[in-house]
Amino acid sequence: MKHLKKGEDCCLTFTLFDGWVLARSAFHHSAHYRCAMVFGQFERVEDNQQKAVALDAFLEQIAPGRSQEARPGNEKELTATELLVMPIQEASVKIGRHGVNDDLADMKLDVWAGILPYRTVVGPLIAESDLKTDVEPDYSSAYGERWFDR
Repeated sequence: MKHLKKGEDCCLTFTLFDGWVLARSAFHHSAHYRCAMVFGQFERVEDNQQKAVALDAFLEQIAPGRSQEARPGNEKELTATELLVMPIQEASVKIGRHGVNDDLADMKLDVWAGILPYRTVVGPLIAESDLKTDVEPDYSSAYGERWFDR
């Protein structure tokens, strides 16, 4: 964090695993994935009002409407929060999404080959036992098809 707060060059890498590619030969097994690398320098957000706006925007990505439901951060909490932003100067994205790449000699083997998808789902909500309300919020709009379907 010391170096990031000084605005030194950095690289952030994100990878999402989407599934296994199962071939007839163990050697040709592979994976489906999405990966991004972003390059830039972080900048500190000092102003508590700017922090509040940024944190609310972040919260809205997680649970739409939540920033209006929950108590906002107070001055003490915002002052204690270190917030860094990074304007992206350069980015690289790689997506591995291919079929099985078996050797011709392995094609005659009686072994199943194909894709074993991996999906992350969100939900269902797990309520605290001491809630004062029975109303369950609906945050599904932020997650599309990844939302848990009962």
